[in-house]
Amino acid sequence: MYEYKVFKWNLSTLTLTEELEDILNDYGKEGWRISNIISNIKGSANVLFSSVDGNQATIILERINKD
Repeated sequence: MYEYKVFKWNLSTLTLTEELEDILNDYGKEGWRISNIISNIKGSANVLFSSVDGNQATIILERINKD
């Protein structure tokens, strides 16, 4: 079985890609890997994960459940 973690990343902070890299590397050390990235760019038809400002990405991580 797998377990999942979901978080949002603000795409307007593209100058902070190193910060995102650090976050992903920290999760990777805990066994997480990227399962999917859903962009919420303004004008997209993605209703389920739509963001308030429209400039976020939803990042879905997965890892094998240790239980």
